[in-house]
Amino acid sequence: MNPGHEPGLARELLSLCVAPSRAAEAPAAASSLSAGGTQEWEALIRLAVEQGVAPLLAVRTRPLRLPVAVRERLESIYTANSIRNLRLAAEESRISAALAAAGLRHWPLKGPGLSERLYADIGVRQVSDLDLLVEPANLARADALLAGLGYSRQSSGQIESLARAQELLYVRNSNPAFYLDLHQRLLPYVRRDPLAARVFASGMTKENLLLYLCANQITHRFARLRYLCDVAAFLEREGSSVEGDTFLSAARRMPWGPGVGLALDWAVAFAPASVPPRVLHALRPGPIGDLLLRRSLGAGAADAAARSRLLDGPAGASVSLGSAYLGRPEAASIAWRMVFPTRAYIREQTGAPAEGAILPAYATRLMRKIPAALRQLLKATS
Repeated sequence: MNPGHEPGLARELLSLCVAPSRAAEAPAAASSLSAGGTQEWEALIRLAVEQGVAPLLAVRTRPLRLPVAVRERLESIYTANSIRNLRLAAEESRISAALAAAGLRHWPLKGPGLSERLYADIGVRQVSDLDLLVEPANLARADALLAGLGYSRQSSGQIESLARAQELLYVRNSNPAFYLDLHQRLLPYVRRDPLAARVFASGMTKENLLLYLCANQITHRFARLRYLCDVAAFLEREGSSVEGDTFLSAARRMPWGPGVGLALDWAVAFAPASVPPRVLHALRPGPIGDLLLRRSLGAGAADAAARSRLLDGPAGASVSLGSAYLGRPEAASIAWRMVFPTRAYIREQTGAPAEGAILPAYATRLMRKIPAALRQLLKATS
């Protein structure tokens, strides 16, 4: 899908993947696609795979009358994803048991367990790897334990040189291979991570999980429908039990408050009455942030999905800035870290060895990212 793709197909996809409260829209969307022929369905399925919602599309369209070839294709995607998620769940259980036996606290993120919690079906959420959060103080021990479990860290050098990295990739070269992201933080571009600190202190409460699901949208620059569907599914199933004042207080302590508000605003369209209006009002972005977000993302989730490749690149930097409280010290810090990341982050992203020079990798990164980011910012404020 190219950056300038017509967002109409993304709107059809949203209509078919929405929470049950908007299910009445699905038959009309399916009829419209069927009228366009097989090519329209093929394009929709390709978009669903890219957006991470193909298995969800299979499940949500089961009550609808679809062309036989389309139904078979969707069910094959769902079945393959279910088998993969079952394997991932078994591997996650193996790793979790080893970490627990070693006395290392950890929290699974975004994996097959989240699929079960949000959708009551392990096969619905499109998952490609495992994600675990560990406390920074336990990074070296977790690194050694993973090595003992057959995992190879992909960032070279001593583990001490990566102590400030947000996440580290590990690979187990089995058949099939397993990929694991080991996280120390949950929020990008921050010196202190208040959300991870909350999880370390009180666990993955409902309020913390909702904040994390919203943060996923910000981290991925609102360019993937999967993360919108996750927030909507959580609100549909558990939104009424979230303590609004606790959630709002935590969100306002994060540098990404307006981004959290936007994530909720988009999801509430598919899960009405799940978030108190006062929470949405309190997290609205300021005028400059609103301008940056609207010019970068478009009118809504479908426009953002149509711009996914653009947003994935340097031009998406304005989304990160628009999602922060502009003018506050936290926003200035985010902008600084986007341009001048930590050494650990550069080594994590570029693979520069601990004993090697970091300046060439840093210079290459700046030359690639800054011009496009500036062009987008200038465009957004013109």
